[in-house]
Amino acid sequence: MMILIVNILFSILSLCLVYLAPTEYSYSFCVTINVLFVVQNILYFSLRNDDGLVCFEFFFMLAFWFTNFVYPVFYYPTNPHFSMFSSKFNENIITKSTAIAYLGYSVFLLGISNSRRMLSYYANKDPFVFDNRKLKLLFYFSFIFFFFYMTFGGLEHLRNVYSGGADIRQVGVYSYFLNLFTIATLLMAMFLFRQKNRKIISIYGFYLLVVMLLFISTGTRGIVLGIGLILLFTYNKYVRRISKIQLITLIVFGALFLTFIVYGRTTSLFSKHWMDAMVLKLRVTSFFDLFSDLIINNRNLYVLVNYADSVRHTYFFGMLTDIVSPIPGLARYIIGIFHVPVELITGGALPTYLTLGPNSALGLGTNMIGEAYVSFGLFGVICFMYILGWIIKASRNASEYNIYAFVIYYLFVSHTVFYPRAPILFEPRTIVWSLILIYFLTKKYVIRTPTIY
Repeated sequence: MMILIVNILFSILSLCLVYLAPTEYSYSFCVTINVLFVVQNILYFSLRNDDGLVCFEFFFMLAFWFTNFVYPVFYYPTNPHFSMFSSKFNENIITKSTAIAYLGYSVFLLGISNSRRMLSYYANKDPFVFDNRKLKLLFYFSFIFFFFYMTFGGLEHLRNVYSGGADIRQVGVYSYFLNLFTIATLLMAMFLFRQKNRKIISIYGFYLLVVMLLFISTGTRGIVLGIGLILLFTYNKYVRRISKIQLITLIVFGALFLTFIVYGRTTSLFSKHWMDAMVLKLRVTSFFDLFSDLIINNRNLYVLVNYADSVRHTYFFGMLTDIVSPIPGLARYIIGIFHVPVELITGGALPTYLTLGPNSALGLGTNMIGEAYVSFGLFGVICFMYILGWIIKASRNASEYNIYAFVIYYLFVSHTVFYPRAPILFEPRTIVWSLILIYFLTKKYVIRTPTIY
């Protein structure tokens, strides 16, 4: 109850800050929001009943801070044109946007705190079972889809994209196999450490490691980080609790490694003197530069808030292709109906369109708070973020007893670091197709037998 009261108070305060925000940049106001953000999180993680920091909220909190609060305090006063911020944007909107981001985060924690606990409902129920046969089927799906993905040139296309030789929006036959492979592989990772057979864990774990290394070699990080986060969370839950020191060490080295991948995208590991070339590219001037891939998306928040305030709100029209994505081919049909640039009906594409125009080969990313605000204003930020918090808590509470809740929670886990810089709707196609696949894998079995780990 105390944690709920605390988050209600912070939510009310954050809403007041939005209306009190100056109409021009204010360093002291942005610092105040940063301090409140830190204090609220200290209270939240001190009062929550769940032990440990390996949870969605902790990783989301770190990513959210870098994405929305670092630039206005640590970059704008001394280096305002850092990286993508060299592109023009309305600097007077910074303070208000920072307040809106804090409102969204406060409401997110309120949604987690206010969701009803489902543990009492499942008190007399047994944990669900996902046996070796089903995991083996997921492995077959993953391997077959990955084989065809490589056969049709998927990995080569990714290498060309991150070396600057191809457009990431280019669609080929490999794209369909990538979607199916991603879903099967994420599901594989979810259920790996629920198995009791160490040999099975070793074999399938080695396969996942090989897959991750192959994707890393192309310069991509999304699927690698997604698999890695799921394995980290499930290892912590089903194998061994990860200490705070170990977790902090993993985060620091993980950030260094992912930064290395970013800077190495245009440098071949097989070229002569590749290390010398990497050293020249690694121009890290501060600790925060290691997280620049998150920080640069703060600009998208400013662009989207300014567009909503000065032009219009997009409502669901701005995410039409995302909404219909679970139905194959429907997104392309929708694009053909509306005679507007595709970026205007695709979630996450508006900042790129407003900055670089239509059909840009370069994507600037987006910002989840900006996406919610440009869709429905403050009402959208409050509703979307509260619902997100409710989904995370409800699915986690039910995850041991309901396989669909388990899948939903760990899909969000796979997305937790990139979520603050992504569209507000988390890939409806991935969620729907994953649940459908799990349904067909389990519909012949009654999942009531308890599993002893």
